[in-house]
This record gives sequence, C-alpha cells and structure tokens, in this order.
Amino acid sequence: MKKENLKRIIKDLDALLTELKSEVYSDPESFVHPWYEQTGSAPKSVPIDDDDGYAD
Repeated sequence: MKKENLKRIIKDLDALLTELKSEVYSDPESFVHPWYEQTGSAPKSVPIDDDDGYAD
C-alpha cells in the first residue's frame, strides 16, 4: 500500500474512534454499573502489598 493511503486510513480510524468515544462517554448509563449508583461506593479492594504472612 502507498504511505498516503495508510496515513488517510489511520486519520479516518482516529476520527471514528473519537466519535465512538464521545457517543459512549456522553451516556453514563452505558458504562456505569447500577450497583455503584445504588451503593454510592466502589467494591472493597484488597491491598496488593498485603504482606502479613496470612492467606487472604
């Protein structure tokens, strides 16, 4: 393929990706789980550097 064609394809894909992101992120219901809305908090996470010698 010619370089100019590849550059045009990449530019078009980048524009398409930007458009898709704006559509998805403009609607919080499409990426926010209902559990977070009901509880108002994220699930509890275990610290990665938990080095107390006991199994978690």
